[in-house]
Amino acid sequence: MKSKRMIWTSSILALTLGITACSGQKSEAPSAGASTKDKGKGVITLKIMSATQTETPGGPAEKSIADKYMEQHPNVKIEFVGVPMNEMYKKISVLAAASDLPDAFTSTPEFMRTAYGMNITEDLTKLFGADYLKEFYPNMIQESSIDGKLQLLPWTATPQALIYRGDWFEKEGLKAPETWDDFLEAAKKLTKDTKGNGKTDQWGFALIGTRNTSGGTRFLPVLRSFGAEEIRKDASGKWVTDLDTPKAKAALQFYVDLNNKYHVVPPGVTETGFPEAASLMATGKAAMIISGPNAIGTILSQNPELKGKLYSAPIPKKEEHKATFGLLGYSVSAQSKNKEAVADYLKFLVSQENALKMNDVTGTLPTKIEAGKSQQMSTPEKAGFVKALEFAYSTPTFSAYSQFYDIVAEEYQTLLATDSKMTVDSIAKKAADRANELIGKEGK
Repeated sequence: MKSKRMIWTSSILALTLGITACSGQKSEAPSAGASTKDKGKGVITLKIMSATQTETPGGPAEKSIADKYMEQHPNVKIEFVGVPMNEMYKKISVLAAASDLPDAFTSTPEFMRTAYGMNITEDLTKLFGADYLKEFYPNMIQESSIDGKLQLLPWTATPQALIYRGDWFEKEGLKAPETWDDFLEAAKKLTKDTKGNGKTDQWGFALIGTRNTSGGTRFLPVLRSFGAEEIRKDASGKWVTDLDTPKAKAALQFYVDLNNKYHVVPPGVTETGFPEAASLMATGKAAMIISGPNAIGTILSQNPELKGKLYSAPIPKKEEHKATFGLLGYSVSAQSKNKEAVADYLKFLVSQENALKMNDVTGTLPTKIEAGKSQQMSTPEKAGFVKALEFAYSTPTFSAYSQFYDIVAEEYQTLLATDSKMTVDSIAKKAADRANELIGKEGK
């Protein structure tokens, strides 16, 4: 193990050549690690590496919160380093090898195990205290912890849920779908010829049928809602897949039947990614879509007249509702000399007032219980996402998990293709074979 770590460290150090150091926690404070409340002389500079800073409108919103904190704490200076999310993990790994980490950096449950193995993160359970952490949703704290040690302070959540046209549902006398049978009934009723010319111009469901992560992440909660898991550990602790089980086949059959049998999906489904599906909602051609809360902003930006007409609900179930967490937060570097100061700022960042501000601007959900109970989160537009968090499941810790997005995406897209000769049984066997081969390589 030690030799592997040395090899890894050497490799990372090689990558650092030519890379400009970003941080170093250079503090102008008289003593490192002291609380901002204890100072009054000198200035503490906090370096924060943020993926949000590369995004709009999230970046400006986060910056305004930091500006407000600095107004209240003139002895603290916050400097952001914006790094896109798809580059964040590599950047952190390189800076860790060079002992040049910022005071805090964007992290996710998917990355935290890597960071934990590198010994670069502070135990936030000790830093923030158990009583303070009780203010958060317990399943989010659990999802953000390893061996009882909190690795990232959860800031925002973007669970998958069902977004639907509430005004159309009310007009048709429909309720939010609780089961997939309810969903199908609504989809059939909302697929219609609205112009009376004999041609369907409105469909029940904007299914994302592209073979990519966007499509795969939306199908996986559907699969799990039928009681099957793409990968899990069995009673002996070994990784196994359910992809060729009857429950998985039932989920896949239902998903493709929405297009191939019931015709409640707009034409061109295999070419329909998230942008196209969102546009179908915005232009009034589709009644439902599975997505995160940020999709509401995307749809409204194309058609502001839909404000107040988009409702949300947990993804329907066969056995159980399911959702992903979509958690994003901040880890505190174990190298930081300003741990208490950065913890004080992070408490301000995730406070109810600022969490609701982020929700209002970006649509992301707060992670503290009281913020989730606020009136702002109880609107038909947002309440379904808050409810979905109760059914969020943890991402498997399998090292090559991201490849399962493609495995399931190949399944549904193959069957959605009109010229496909494959059956559910044959494509499920192929998917299980791919999964088992991957488990054989990576699942030790």
